[in-house]
Order: sequence, then C-alpha cells, then structure tokens
Amino acid sequence: MQLVVLGSGTAIPVADRFPAGYLLRHGSHRVMVDCGPGTLRRLAQAGESPRDLDAVLLTHYHTDHCADLAALLFALRSPTFAGRPPLRLYGAPGLQRLVGKLTEAWPWLEPRGYELQLVELAPGPFAVAGLAAQAVPIRHTAQSLGYRLVGDTGSIAFSGDADECDELVELARDVDVFVCEAATPDGQKLDGHLTPQLTAGYAARANVRRLVLTHFYPECSGHDLRAAAASAFAGELILAEDLQQLTVQATA
Repeated sequence: MQLVVLGSGTAIPVADRFPAGYLLRHGSHRVMVDCGPGTLRRLAQAGESPRDLDAVLLTHYHTDHCADLAALLFALRSPTFAGRPPLRLYGAPGLQRLVGKLTEAWPWLEPRGYELQLVELAPGPFAVAGLAAQAVPIRHTAQSLGYRLVGDTGSIAFSGDADECDELVELARDVDVFVCEAATPDGQKLDGHLTPQLTAGYAARANVRRLVLTHFYPECSGHDLRAAAASAFAGELILAEDLQQLTVQATA
C-alpha cells in the first residue's frame, strides 16, 4: 500500500497546506480518507483521477474534512467519467442527511452516469476496496470515526480530528502507520484536538511502528514538533507535508 498526503492542514488557509485529505493506493484500488477543500486538486497533482476512486471515507462532517465532496460529486457527472464503477461513500450516521442537503442546495450533484452508494457505519468491522477495515468512535464530534485499514502487506490507521481518548489506542494497536492529528504545539492545546506529545503518547501505548503527525494549525510554525513528539515516542516520526508519499508495509 502507498499513502499520499493530499492535505496536512486545517480550516485556516495557509499557502502550503490544504485541509485534511489522504489517498491510499492498494493495488488497483484507490481510497480517499477525508476530502477537505482543495484535495481534489492535490489528487490531480498526485497523478490520480476521480475515475479511479473506489471509496471515500469521511472521519466527520466538519467542512475542512468534507467540503470537496460536493466538488467530487459534481465532477463525476461529467461524461468524462460516465460508466465508471460505483463510488462508495462511508461515514457515521448523518451521511445520508449531509448528501441530501448538499443535493437539495445544488441539484446538479445528483449522480448521473455512475452509481453513488452511501454507507452509514456503526463502530465495528467492515470491508472496503479489498481491505479489512474497522471504524472506531473518536472523541471530537458526536459523529467522529477513526479508521483502521489492513491489507495483505501492511496496516494503517487514521485518527481524523481527535481529543484525548483511549479509543485512539484501540484504533492504532500495532499498525505499521498511524496518521494522527497534532493540531497545535504543546502548551497551546485546543479543545477537541491533540498536541504532538499527546499524540506520541497514544502512538507509544498502541505500539505503532511509524507515526505521521498531521492537521497542523498555523500556530505550529516555528515550533519543534518532532522533538516534542520524540519525547514520548521512540519509533519513526514523520511530519506530514502535502503530496508526501509513504509506503505502508509491515516490518519483519
């Protein structure tokens, strides 16, 4: 598997980080996790097309994690993509309402030339694009889910936005890559979010092999986030950057 960071930022606009979004390549399959504003452009910059997306997993319904959903649905109506396989959209209860309200506001989002399948998830196991998956409730909003995805060659977990909760350990237990938010520097914690040292502590408890810190607010600029995280996590640390690509592979 290969991870492509489509957006490592937040709702606050900055020049070099788009809001949240990630692409997971798994053989011929393509799965997006979150689709914040601008991530479709990043998808194109990564050499990928909406034609090839099997599924989109939404961690929650804040705009910086799902605003490009409307753009995606509009794009897929183009004759360019007619006849493509069904697109499966996954999220917590409320997904049908979200898509319904978007379509009510913009009727031209109604699928044309392809099938859209909406799947509202309860916590627990499911399957997506040839991967064994698990949805885990995460403390942020009432509808927040983290995702754990396991393939033949590796495993990865995505926290979405998160505050302190033991469910992060369950989500990331023994994974090869844990993509977890670290929104602000230690000492500047925001409600509903984590800091590098807090994130690293959960990764250590979960026995994560590689930790990818992401979802950086502008307040992170000028701070040594790596050093803060390294004080609580001895494994490999990566600070996410837009269009960064990482191999997700089990270690011997």
